[in-house]
Amino acid sequence: MSAVVGLALMLALVAGVSLVRGQGLSAFTYWQIWVVVAVFTFLMTSPFTYLTYAAGADWLLVERSRWGIKKRVWLDLYNLTKIDASYGGTTFHLWLYNREGGFSRSSHELQLDRRIWDLVYNGILHSVANGAQVSNQAIGILQLGKTPALKMRDAEHPDR
Repeated sequence: MSAVVGLALMLALVAGVSLVRGQGLSAFTYWQIWVVVAVFTFLMTSPFTYLTYAAGADWLLVERSRWGIKKRVWLDLYNLTKIDASYGGTTFHLWLYNREGGFSRSSHELQLDRRIWDLVYNGILHSVANGAQVSNQAIGILQLGKTPALKMRDAEHPDR
């Protein structure tokens, strides 16, 4: 989809510049323009960007590499302080926060590898049982009401 959008933007840009210069659409008759359109369309698809997920018993690492520059976000899954979720399109987005920060990911991304999703969900359950703040929407989406985690939290923290 990003390639189609990128191609449409590049064609509109070339047509716009050609029309503003008073040349009509004659710019499209030059092969060099098509090379530029193809290269920039390819670059607009972020071909050198990828996400890597790794998880351990109590942590999650998301590493984003773009143009060779890597950015890592570590999350201590068993010490989450806030959990939120909302629907967006065909999937739901999950916001996870601990003391050092947090991040947002779609459920589709986290559930691509079932083993990683199992570790993330276990961390969510543990954090909820230990008193993490959970939105009502996250309780419904993650079906936390069907687990003992909320009952344990409410028993230990009756003020919530």
